[in-house]
Amino acid sequence: MRPTIRLINLGIIILLIFMVFGCSSFDVKSNTVEEISPTILLYLDRDKNGKLQMSTIIPPLKKERKSLITIHAGLMKEGRSLMDHKYYREMKSGQLRILAVSERLARNGIMDVINTMLLDPEISDRVYLAVVQGDMRNYLKNQLLQKQEQIDFYLYKMLSHYEKQKELTIANLHQFMEKMYDPYADPVIPFFSVSKDEIVYQGTALFKDEVMKGVIHPPHDVFFQMLFRKTSLQKTIPLPALDTTLGEVHSTRRIRFNDSFRKAQIEVQLRGRVEEYRGNRDFNDPSEAAAWIRRMERQIEAEMERLMHRFQSLSVDPIPIGKHTLSLMRRPFGEEQWKKHWPHMQVNVRVHVNLEHGGMLKPNKSRFSP
Repeated sequence: MRPTIRLINLGIIILLIFMVFGCSSFDVKSNTVEEISPTILLYLDRDKNGKLQMSTIIPPLKKERKSLITIHAGLMKEGRSLMDHKYYREMKSGQLRILAVSERLARNGIMDVINTMLLDPEISDRVYLAVVQGDMRNYLKNQLLQKQEQIDFYLYKMLSHYEKQKELTIANLHQFMEKMYDPYADPVIPFFSVSKDEIVYQGTALFKDEVMKGVIHPPHDVFFQMLFRKTSLQKTIPLPALDTTLGEVHSTRRIRFNDSFRKAQIEVQLRGRVEEYRGNRDFNDPSEAAAWIRRMERQIEAEMERLMHRFQSLSVDPIPIGKHTLSLMRRPFGEEQWKKHWPHMQVNVRVHVNLEHGGMLKPNKSRFSP
């Protein structure tokens, strides 16, 4: 009996050791806070030799100063390993919030990058995506030199703010993949330009599968936002040709087809107010005010139709029009059929404008004369 009791006591002791100390002493990757370095921003480009160029900002720990590190590798996982070799802490992607790619990389295709991101269990599919035109590395270095050490976190908060406002294009990894594998839709990603001192939103990058095909720049991007979303709010819509700026514009968009699905009509309702006007119309005259609103509607229609024609010329469908052909009882186009049909479909846009505040007086020019 005594050997049995000794074995039981030994087992109890071993169990207590595991309960108190856990298994960390037997794990090679102990990953204590002092040994890891979380990553918030990752920037990808191609160098002159065709290798992947990966850049990230090393976050501060205690009073450590931030810095930008860059490596060149054939594969992303190889690049992760090389980053570990350039820094005395292990790089971790669990806190990755932004994946920015160069315009050059985007125009050549980003599927390899996206696949690697999806296969990494540390990386969330809510990572923001961005296409950048210009020298992003130089911009980040300059910000760090100017003591803007939280530049990576600042960019994350900026994208988060844009996402909540819903005025500009914002896309994450999940949304990009959802659209890319949808036979009736194509993905979009926000497009930025950088200089030495600033980063500026420059519109919407249009993708066909994994390849960037074009960009919608401001001021046309505001019309894309109204077509892209079923309902939207734009704080300002400048209309220089009419010497007018509209503000607080609420829009609703509806898409219809004729019975043969050869023609699509997009109806857009706009409700807002006039925030700036520098013309000389007398809006106390109902007929003159009505003529001015009709002219405004025609101009917005023309802008939106130009966008639709551009989408068709690039064979991309970011709205997406194709999804609106589907119903519970009908699927008029298969995937390949829709791809062939969309570039040749007739698309018309009808805009209706309702202004809440249009009671402006005709300017008295003599009042401003010397």
